[in-house]
Amino acid sequence: MNEGTKTGVFWGIAIVMMVIAAIVAWPKSTDEPDTIAGRQLFEDFTDPLAAANMKIVTFDEEQGTLDTFEVRKERETQLWTIPSRDGYPADALEQMKDAANALVGLKILDIQTSNAEDHDDLGVAEPKLEDLEVGDEGVGRLVSFKDQSQETLASLIIGDAVKDDPEKRYVRIPGQDPVYVVKLDESPLTTNFQDWIEDDLLQLSSIDISDMEIKDYSASLGPGGQISLTRNYAATVELDGSQWKLKDLIEFDPKNPLADPTPVQVGDDQELNKTKLDAMKNALDDLKIADVVRKPEGMSATLRANQDLLSDKDAVGSLAQRGFYPVPSGPQGEVEILSANGELSVALGDGVKYIMRFGNIAGVSNRGDSSTSGDDGDDSDEVDTGVNRYLLVTTMVDESKFPPPELKPVPQTLEDLEELLRPKQPEPTDDAGEGDTEPDTDGGSEGEPSDDNDTPAESTPETTPGDDDAPETSDDAADEPASQEPAESSQEQEVNAPSETSGESESTGSGEASGSGQAQQEDSTPENSTEQQDSTEQQNAVAEATEEAAEKDSSPQDAATSDGPETPESSSEADQADKKPDPKPETPADEELTQEEKMERLEAEQEKITKENQRKLDARKDRIEEAERRVRDLNARFADWYYVIPEDTYSQLRIKRDELFQSADEAALETDAPPIGTPQFNFPGVPGN
Repeated sequence: MNEGTKTGVFWGIAIVMMVIAAIVAWPKSTDEPDTIAGRQLFEDFTDPLAAANMKIVTFDEEQGTLDTFEVRKERETQLWTIPSRDGYPADALEQMKDAANALVGLKILDIQTSNAEDHDDLGVAEPKLEDLEVGDEGVGRLVSFKDQSQETLASLIIGDAVKDDPEKRYVRIPGQDPVYVVKLDESPLTTNFQDWIEDDLLQLSSIDISDMEIKDYSASLGPGGQISLTRNYAATVELDGSQWKLKDLIEFDPKNPLADPTPVQVGDDQELNKTKLDAMKNALDDLKIADVVRKPEGMSATLRANQDLLSDKDAVGSLAQRGFYPVPSGPQGEVEILSANGELSVALGDGVKYIMRFGNIAGVSNRGDSSTSGDDGDDSDEVDTGVNRYLLVTTMVDESKFPPPELKPVPQTLEDLEELLRPKQPEPTDDAGEGDTEPDTDGGSEGEPSDDNDTPAESTPETTPGDDDAPETSDDAADEPASQEPAESSQEQEVNAPSETSGESESTGSGEASGSGQAQQEDSTPENSTEQQDSTEQQNAVAEATEEAAEKDSSPQDAATSDGPETPESSSEADQADKKPDPKPETPADEELTQEEKMERLEAEQEKITKENQRKLDARKDRIEEAERRVRDLNARFADWYYVIPEDTYSQLRIKRDELFQSADEAALETDAPPIGTPQFNFPGVPGN
């Protein structure tokens, strides 16, 4: 083979290789949507619960910086935290599942382009700080999910919305050129801090608030590091139902804040400002977290510190920047944290007491709803727009809510047992007095006894004392005092109930008591004389029955209890009640017990009372332990953080001295004005209507 032939063969082979290489490297056609549409973008990402980490990176065009928001499940504790907020606890179980589900099963609807030059126009440029400058546009949001071993489950750059269909978005997988069209709900992919935490700061209900203690003072850092303190007043108010009551109020000398305060006497005409206090109560219930910043080391959960904190310039600077000033307090070298704008203590009925101290304004942020973690002394980690306020909060157990229970004395001797059991016996009442009760000379009141042989004294109507013409009934009846007549009438009705002439007898008895003229008229005929004799015999029988009943009755006060004559049924019930045994059998029964039986009863009573007392002590102990557990849980949450709260909420939690009481105009308006929504009518005939 000559040289020309060899050269031709080599060139032929080279041409063939170039053609093959060109075919292999030729880009896929974008005109093949049927092979792409309907496919899942992340076919291996099927379980949203496998996601243990989410990171969202966005680009701030004005600042030329990247903002990172991250939520992660800690491998050791299996608790959700927010690393971009110094590891603040996250309430992320459901939120993370919803966010991961946004990418699970995400289907490709179309391919918009495979040209990298179109990325900026579609908003899917990758947020890489080394490739970006201030003012760059078209940068997308990078969303990444990883599992517990930090293996990537899905990563996606989310760009602009499709012009004709806002529910569709342009998206791109990092490192790849094709831009896909998908239908994506990105609302769960939020970087709003409040969406990922329990934002109810205090976790209390306003109906549980029992009292509040207001300490109105201000502190500031002066020249040379001196703390200037101005104290205004302190007040404690308690909630009784829906009404506020003042427990105490003291004021301080503005020229000498360290002098002893002066108690303030409040007039009866001064009423607490219910509107303002109710607003404070409701604001406590609705208090939300706007942001958090980690506190410096050396501060305890009780807002106290040790001397080491004072020597830590960075820690002192962190506190002072946010309006909190450590000052020595107490003989043990403890350090108390004063606040720039006073404090508020709130006690609940369950014994948990919150202490809140208000610091400086947190500043204004215009960075939207995402941020990066800043240094401790830098306010770059504030998030929410608008003015906010720093707050320190802690809790403690309020011992005043757990007074010692009243315990029953345990008897040690038989005499103690007898003394303990004695109050159980029924005591005399006004309706059944003892025999030594003085008789009522004026006729007495209903149920009031006279002496041992008399029934309760009652006046005898229609009988005129000193009427010599009134006929006598019998010697036995004459011996009975006037107060006995109601009982006799009751007995008379019982005896004469079967008789058809009982009405005549009662009429005759009434006639005898009415006067001598009628009696003489009835005696003028033999028939009337016979009836009177029959009536006299009946009355004698009644008197004898009364005496027999009195002898059988051991309680004199039970002889008569009604105001007037009883019916046969009521009289019978009274007799049955009289025949019941005396309800005081304990004394004779005790006398029959042997010494051994008495000691057994003493031991039984000792055991009973001891158990009852122990139940009371255990109930108090359980309540205290529940309050202590609640305090531990809350302080574990509060201990490491400065909280940032909205300024408008702070303004509701502060009350000035001149706002504590209603003004005269407000009180008059509240008294005179009809309630809102109450209809008003013009009354006819009244001038001016």
